Amino acid sequence: MDWFSILLLGLVQGVTEWIPISSKTQDTLVYLSFLHGDPSLLVPILLYLHLGTFLAAILYFRDDIREMLREFLERPMDTRVHCRGKPGFLFTALLFTGIVGIPLLFLEKRYFSGMDASLIFMVMGLGLILTGIFLLIQKRATLREKEEANWRDGVLTGLLQGLSILPGISRSGTSTTGLIWRGFDSESSFHLSFLLGIPTVLLAEMVFYIGGGLLTFPLADGMLLALTSFVSGYLTLDAVLKVVKRVNLGYVALAMGALIIAVSLAGAG
Repeated sequence: MDWFSILLLGLVQGVTEWIPISSKTQDTLVYLSFLHGDPSLLVPILLYLHLGTFLAAILYFRDDIREMLREFLERPMDTRVHCRGKPGFLFTALLFTGIVGIPLLFLEKRYFSGMDASLIFMVMGLGLILTGIFLLIQKRATLREKEEANWRDGVLTGLLQGLSILPGISRSGTSTTGLIWRGFDSESSFHLSFLLGIPTVLLAEMVFYIGGGLLTFPLADGMLLALTSFVSGYLTLDAVLKVVKRVNLGYVALAMGALIIAVSLAGAG
């Protein structure tokens, strides 16, 4: 691949991975429609691009990961402790993602290859706008922080994230929506969503795509794709979390809802 294609795809992946539009869809559109790439190479390209943002998330959330590992190693058999906090949230969210996502994947591949997920995204967008309006008119906002996350929050988050298996549905958009609906503040909603993306990408994308033409793609090009998406993804992730930390959650919900509706309309058009 030429340098322009590698840099463009890495930038697109690094930016769209963290905002409520499907990064996989945007990568595919840019590669096939703008760069006129070879469709047979799409799967390994997507894998390398997601590898970059996967590593960016690990680096960014290294303190969270280190703390969860420390707690587990200190009390590996204490299930009550592990069900509370971030470990419980992550495990439950992954479980319910699979409960929703695996059947949807089977149905979409076997029966509904042309399934249009625009309506689902439209409903989610409208729900977020209503949530934003509700938050803005509240006289007293009691918003939760990321340290309060538990397995109960993982249920709704996982159920919504499972919908991202459908074409055009954003993983970060669905999971952040669930967390906002669970009452978390904007920074915590995005923080937990991006943290959840680490095991989700590992299980649902890296494992799923392994062997999908990976060995037929030049290793040097793949590493460059991963590097560019890693750099742009790390910088964008930091910027997103800094922005939402300073913005009222009501406005965040309104903006996300409007963007999701715009994406759904573009997909239906």
